[in-house]
Amino acid sequence: MKTKIDPNYIAALEKAIVEKYGKDAVQDFRNEWAETKEKEYLNQLKEMRVKRDRLSSHREEIKVGDVTITKRQSRQKENRTCPVCKTYSFSRRDDLYMNRFKGCYNCYTDFIEHREEAWKNGDRPTQEYIDYATRRRK
Repeated sequence: MKTKIDPNYIAALEKAIVEKYGKDAVQDFRNEWAETKEKEYLNQLKEMRVKRDRLSSHREEIKVGDVTITKRQSRQKENRTCPVCKTYSFSRRDDLYMNRFKGCYNCYTDFIEHREEAWKNGDRPTQEYIDYATRRRK
C-alpha cells in the first residue's frame, strides 16, 4: 500500500525550514553541481588516496637473481592485544574500547562499565582479579 504525500505539506515543510535555517538548507545540491566540479572532486579524492597510501606504507625492493620483488610494509603497527587482560582481539568492536579506555570490550564490561571516571583517574583492578575474570570468560 502506497501512501500519498500531500504536496501542500511538503511546501509548508520547506517554508518552515527556510524560515528557520535559511534558503540554502532546502537547495538541491545537484543544481550547482557541474561536470567540472565532478572532475575536480574526483581528482581531490585521488590525490588524498595517493597521499594516504604514500604516508601509511613504504616499499622495499628485494632482488633475487633477475627478479625484483616489491614488498610493501605498513608503517603503522596495529596492536590488537588488550593491555589489561593480555588477550588478542580479532573483533573490530574492541577498537572503540581500545581507543577510549585502553581495554577490550570484555574488560570494559568487567572492570570499566559504570566506573569510567575512576578508570580514567588510574584506578585498576588487581592482577588476581583480572586473572579470575579472564578465566570466567572462557
